[in-house]
Amino acid sequence: MFKAEQLAREIMQTYQSGKRCIVMEMENHQEWESVAEILQRDYLENKPCLEVRFSLRKANGANVYAPAFYQKLDTPCEAIRDELEEARPGSALAIGLSLWGTDPSLGMILIGSVQLLDTESKMQMQQALTQQLRTGGKGPVILLTVSHLEQLPKDLFPYVYVIRGRKPDPAELRACVEEALAGKPLEESFKRKIVSYLQGFQTYEIPYLFRRAELLYGAEAFDEEKKPILELISREKVQLLERENLLEWKMVRRPDLANMDVLKAYLKESGEIMSCLEDAVRHGVDVPKGILILGLPGTGKSLFAQYAAEELKMPLIRLDMGKMMGGHVGDSERNLRNAQRQAEEMAPCILWIDEIEKGFSGSGGKGQEEGAYLRRMTGSFLTWLQEKKSSCYIIATANSIRGLPPEFFRKGRFDECFCTYMPTESELREVLRVHMERPGRGHAAPAAGAAADKIFQLATASKRFLTGADASALVSNTFRRLYLDFSKSGMPFSEKMEYDRNHLLEVMEAEFQGMKVFSQTNGADIAEYTTAARLSNFVDASGDTPKRTRYDERLAEFIAEEEAKQKNHKMYK
Repeated sequence: MFKAEQLAREIMQTYQSGKRCIVMEMENHQEWESVAEILQRDYLENKPCLEVRFSLRKANGANVYAPAFYQKLDTPCEAIRDELEEARPGSALAIGLSLWGTDPSLGMILIGSVQLLDTESKMQMQQALTQQLRTGGKGPVILLTVSHLEQLPKDLFPYVYVIRGRKPDPAELRACVEEALAGKPLEESFKRKIVSYLQGFQTYEIPYLFRRAELLYGAEAFDEEKKPILELISREKVQLLERENLLEWKMVRRPDLANMDVLKAYLKESGEIMSCLEDAVRHGVDVPKGILILGLPGTGKSLFAQYAAEELKMPLIRLDMGKMMGGHVGDSERNLRNAQRQAEEMAPCILWIDEIEKGFSGSGGKGQEEGAYLRRMTGSFLTWLQEKKSSCYIIATANSIRGLPPEFFRKGRFDECFCTYMPTESELREVLRVHMERPGRGHAAPAAGAAADKIFQLATASKRFLTGADASALVSNTFRRLYLDFSKSGMPFSEKMEYDRNHLLEVMEAEFQGMKVFSQTNGADIAEYTTAARLSNFVDASGDTPKRTRYDERLAEFIAEEEAKQKNHKMYK
């Protein structure tokens, strides 16, 4: 109710200052209904108020949303006229506004969900409103609501006062949670976790969520070990984000990351600040903005986003830059702004911007229409990064910095820029170990060391160097082949584990010989990436290179050879 009271006060101050028409950006009826009730009760002396609702009517053989006027009080209202029933659907709202827009007996005209109007109704409403608001004079408060401001005719903006919708802050959510819990004795840390997960919801949705949890899980709904209430909120948040299909809620599991020690340490420090943000800011610490991670495909960037969400105990929201691209002028910029707004409403959270180069590469184009809108998107995004004060922590990943403007890497946008290189032998051994220890595979572990030795021997000899994704796929393919071969052997199932241990080495070798690893198909990309990362002075996510093995030495030689090829190619091009 606190938010509704604030909005009602703001509306009346605006009205008393001379602006009669107020536009509220709100998605649902529940968000503005309480505001209208407070206005009528506390500021308008319970004068009759009209509400415009929409119902389907036939017009020219088609169904259209046509306005109908209702009293908001039971007292008689002389403004209701029978002649509206005979009006064309497209003209009804404009006629109603011209009849009642200056009626001193009315306190307010409320037109909710303007986006439901057809084109004709919007145009005539705009003309009627503009005419009244241009001439000035007193009359009832005219309150319009839209789910997005873009749905309002642009010619109205000079005559209206706009109130952008916002989601409740943590303090408002906390008060509502306390009320909904009705004295349930939960640990303070668990309450904070619930409030964190509820970011992005309206307060009126919280009682529903809690009642639903109790219906589904009974007495265990708020169990602090199993945490079913958090699972339910996560599922509901998926639907919340899917309404606009711009952001994706990701369920996280803690992955095992090979090395990346420098990046992990930096994240831990950021997490310490985020966990006591108010105190840190009070002592002069800036709110952490986030990090950019540049790396070749398959080197663990996406896994790190999952790791970070689990490490910082924050929800993970994914922004796919491909979804930002719209088909009409202005769509892409609008989508990005809305995605940013949604992410800030969900804070504290981690916003994972996957493959950021897909959205901004080419923004340095020379005057082309595509380059122009990319420059606008880039400028808007960088300004948001620069000025962002919310606890929405960004992890942006990129496979390449080709085409990205240098402003992306300037201090003040991201806290730090990191890079991941082709993994070393020790890192790959860790990846192999993690995947060998997954459920159903641990019985073959005694043979894993010899199998890994053989793989690195073959890779070194043939200059076929693996990424972490290659190593993961190799283990997966190996166990798939072991299962299929055993099924054909006719041996009893009781001998399956022994079969895997005895055949792991030969099967993994055969699978490696048959697969195309990243370095075979993308040698030029590895060289170009390595050169770009060095020149950009990004921080190596893994820190100092450990003592090189023969595999690492041959990998370094391979990259140097590829870099020389690229240099020669550019010289003779």
